[in-house]
Amino acid sequence: MAAGLYLVAAWQSPPGFYDGFAPPADTYRWVKAPAGVTGNGQKPLPAATSLPVSIDHTRVAGDSVATGESPSQARLEIPVAAFNAPAANSVEVDLTPTAATGRPPDAIIVGNLYCVTATASLGTGHQLNLILSYSSQLPSADAIYRFDDTTVSWARQPTQHDGKAATVSAPIFSLGCYAPAASTAVANSAPASRQSGGPTLPFIVAGLLLLILLAAFPLYVRFRRERRTRD
Repeated sequence: MAAGLYLVAAWQSPPGFYDGFAPPADTYRWVKAPAGVTGNGQKPLPAATSLPVSIDHTRVAGDSVATGESPSQARLEIPVAAFNAPAANSVEVDLTPTAATGRPPDAIIVGNLYCVTATASLGTGHQLNLILSYSSQLPSADAIYRFDDTTVSWARQPTQHDGKAATVSAPIFSLGCYAPAASTAVANSAPASRQSGGPTLPFIVAGLLLLILLAAFPLYVRFRRERRTRD
């Protein structure tokens, strides 16, 4: 009963339960956490791979490379012959997290900006596939945006969203920097509870209180019996 009363009282005055408590740390690793998001103190990890070039220097091997978090926050899939073959014996590809500069006019950035660089150019008509995860404290990403540091502008990419894996993926046709984003409409409709750690915590606490009461009840009954016996 006490647990139920506590739960009702907590929800009567939003944000209720969270008054006086710091929000839980984000599970996402930020280069620089945005305002209102509690970082976990862990820095995001980069990724790199070396793609062998054929002996006749006409073809570059394919591969996939992912950052070292578990699960990875960024992964790049590279098809065979996606890069133009250089005179060198290998093509070095890097996936580097950095802090996003600004935001698109119609979306908010919900993860790091990941820059894809290579020692060879991408072949005409070829593409790479980029998969990015996003913050658990911000609205779900529904797009990947490319940032152009020359024009300081953002361009939305054709994106697929995987809600189960909490990732967004997009084919990219040029090297550069990309970030997961949530459109303004999605951000405005997202419940505030996602930004404050979700609605499950009050239920967990209420459940623990109920367990404590149930565990204490047999002791109370035993105490009452012993007291009656003494009387």
